[in-house]
Amino acid sequence: MTSFRDMIANAAAQPADQKPAAAVAAVMRQVPPGSYDGFTFYALGNALFREGRLDEAEVMLRRAVHLDPTRAEAFNDLAATLFAMGRENEAVTFIRRSLDLAPNLAEAQETDAIWLLRYGRFREGWRKYEARMRTHSNKPLWRDMPQPRWNGEPLDGRRILLHAEQGLGDTIQFIRYAPLVAQRGGRVILEVYPQVRPLLDRLPGIERIVMRGEPLPPFDTHCSLLSLPLVFRTDLDSIPANVPYLQAREESVQAWRRKLGPRSGLRVGIAWSGNPEHREDTRRSIPFPLFRTLLRDDPRVSFHVVQADIRAEDAEAVAACGHVHNHARHLTDFGETAALLSLLDIVIGVDTSVMHLAGALGVPAWVMLMHVADWRWLLTRDDSPWYPSHELFRQPRRGDWETVIETVSGRLQDMLG
Repeated sequence: MTSFRDMIANAAAQPADQKPAAAVAAVMRQVPPGSYDGFTFYALGNALFREGRLDEAEVMLRRAVHLDPTRAEAFNDLAATLFAMGRENEAVTFIRRSLDLAPNLAEAQETDAIWLLRYGRFREGWRKYEARMRTHSNKPLWRDMPQPRWNGEPLDGRRILLHAEQGLGDTIQFIRYAPLVAQRGGRVILEVYPQVRPLLDRLPGIERIVMRGEPLPPFDTHCSLLSLPLVFRTDLDSIPANVPYLQAREESVQAWRRKLGPRSGLRVGIAWSGNPEHREDTRRSIPFPLFRTLLRDDPRVSFHVVQADIRAEDAEAVAACGHVHNHARHLTDFGETAALLSLLDIVIGVDTSVMHLAGALGVPAWVMLMHVADWRWLLTRDDSPWYPSHELFRQPRRGDWETVIETVSGRLQDMLG
């Protein structure tokens, strides 16, 4: 028979877009409140955190650590919640408590690493970020390879497999290191997601490209793309930020030039939402009705949808915007997206893979960021050391997209004159 704790754990493990907190609460209602223990509140707090309900998550996680002050996982989740709320001093206290209780807890080491990276403390952050490969949530990413991992030693003509690890944006951001590996004497084999493959034709130093899931050719050593900054000892002042480092296929550019037709005014790409299963989606995406206030019907500007997926609840509203050109169904891979982006004057959007692609192509972009953004955007900068063509617009307060949109809208009007 399945235990109450197992039922709670299974409910909490559901993807964030399937409302795990409601599932946990439903299980909790099956037993008297006096049966709740620290694990129950930990599971509920974790689910609330993943749904972006940070204030509620904090309450539940504080109950969890009060009832069970030895559960390192609860202290880690409380620290992650407080970091997301911008309360760094409190968060650091709890992450230290988590690591005191369980020094080898990979989840706590990852949280600590992300905090360091967000503050630009790269050398220490990259080293600790290796713990990500041991976390439960990243288990599908684990790779068991008999060949040794590359740690930066001379390659002397050996074949090295560089493999994609997490999201599409991560792959686009860190593929910049592949030519540098070739310069170290490696015969580079790239394993990437199919959507990214069309971007790589002109990436120098690549001997062979395989799709994720295909049989791998022989190789001597390997490294994840996200571990290359550690290998290269990347610091803020040594990021390889020469752009563009990716280019669109010319035949695709010509096809999109024909689709767009004669130019009339400023061409602006737009992307307001990303993958709904992303753990930060509820905080990083903007509801389209709110984003729509940026899209003024003005003959001096044309807006072009550059995200491949449009959520069902947004589709009708997008269709009702007659001055917005919806290209989503034509964006079958990042090769097509790159060709479209290369013909635009600027891209405005939230933190998704499309913005990484714009940066890799050297296309100007305005990135709209939540109050405490992903670590790669650091904390307070309005520029990106990874993408010189980007400008960052941050929420001044948690959840305040209105101010961001107002600021971006003003800047767009300034461009129009």
